[in-house]
Amino acid sequence: MKGKKAEFIVDFSRVKEDKQKRIHNNFTELYAWMFTYLQSEANLREKVRAKHLFRHKLGLPKDAVLTDDLQVHFEHWLLFDYVTVIGSRVFDMFVRGKKNELSKQQLEICGIMMLMHLEPIQIIEKKKNKIMYTPLFETKNKQIEATPYLFPGKFHEGDLVLSRVLKMGIENKLIGPSIQVSPSYYKDVVKRLEKNYAEGPSVYRRYLKEYGIDMLQYKH
Repeated sequence: MKGKKAEFIVDFSRVKEDKQKRIHNNFTELYAWMFTYLQSEANLREKVRAKHLFRHKLGLPKDAVLTDDLQVHFEHWLLFDYVTVIGSRVFDMFVRGKKNELSKQQLEICGIMMLMHLEPIQIIEKKKNKIMYTPLFETKNKQIEATPYLFPGKFHEGDLVLSRVLKMGIENKLIGPSIQVSPSYYKDVVKRLEKNYAEGPSVYRRYLKEYGIDMLQYKH
């Protein structure tokens, strides 16, 4: 109408929600795609080699059949952490092979996931489908909220856990199954981790990427 100015109201909370939903949808598609690749395209010899190494890391017999729980841990370790004979990780090979098919947002998520490793955290509280935690050795007592993705876990206050934490938009997600350390091993595990933490951030991250899965030996 003449004499009146049009008013435009931007609902920023709605914009933020829509953006987060797009990120989540892109990740959901990406996650399914990665494990389809692992099952149907990853090198069979590498899978066999990886399973032998996995059993060795956990002190299992060479011909031990993995339980369903250990199989899920194995598949995530194989995808994200295992190093092939040519020095690449299966996840990196997936990204290189599919880079022309992945969306821009999926490539951005992949870039963050490449830095992901099993991170030692202390559970502070669990609320419905979310947890509050603080990173182990965090001197500032920083509290972080995260949502387990597909693998809720039975977390309790004070639990020592190793999880792959992914910053996805404004949310933190725990990717894959977590390793809940048995209280009887807390002292030994913390001592082992502390020794590497003292060597500095890069050494600590490298250690967790290579040896984090070994903590399955101390699983609750």
